[in-house]
Amino acid sequence: MAIEVEKLNFKYNGKDNMDFSITDLSFKTEENSIYALTGNNGAGKTTILRLLVGLLKPLSGNIKIYGEDLTRNKHHLWRIRQKIGFLFQNPDDQLFAPTIQEDVGFAARNLKLDEGEVQKRVEWALKAVNLLEYKSQSPFNLSWGQKKRAALAGLLVMKPKLLILDEPFANLDFISIYNHLKIIEELRKTEKMTILFTSHNLFFVENWATKVLVIDRGRGIFEGAPSEGLIKSEVRKLLGSYEEIKELIDQNK
Repeated sequence: MAIEVEKLNFKYNGKDNMDFSITDLSFKTEENSIYALTGNNGAGKTTILRLLVGLLKPLSGNIKIYGEDLTRNKHHLWRIRQKIGFLFQNPDDQLFAPTIQEDVGFAARNLKLDEGEVQKRVEWALKAVNLLEYKSQSPFNLSWGQKKRAALAGLLVMKPKLLILDEPFANLDFISIYNHLKIIEELRKTEKMTILFTSHNLFFVENWATKVLVIDRGRGIFEGAPSEGLIKSEVRKLLGSYEEIKELIDQNK
């Protein structure tokens, strides 16, 4: 298994987070699969991702990444993180260097690779996301879609086994979504990566994911094939549906 989560519990304390909690959450993600987390705003999707990469500490429960216990093996957290590429929803949270090639090379240098290998990986990663010609430019002069790809390149140089994507298609136009998805799918196949992504958009959940976990206020209410889960009445009531929106629009034409 790429990810094994067992009876995970977590709680935010504070007025801003309204004492939000993750309660007895369990799920598993198979290697080289595409796993989706979905739910309404505030359901806990991003919190779960942050727990999976060790940015937050659970109150109880276990998280294993490729068999290594993230929650108990604190001294080896850095080694476990090397297996994970975490793409934030906002790429500006990840880009910081004066040029794209410096930004992408930062992660590779943190792996203590020799400079020749760093440059090789930077060239490969930028070529993979179609940004090689922009390598000397500032990442802050890029479009939103290009920033997303630059942030992705910064993860790819680490050669992660697990790619975690927080709302990867948010704020992208259709052409950008197509290009972004094409890049990720090619990498998944050639590099044998496991993909875990969050999305509000049920189109991607239904058509891209092999398995989905539906979350409501920190609790899992369904785990399984999207074709089975998205037709359940409790899931449709929670998430809504395309048909309901279309019917409402048609009624008001």
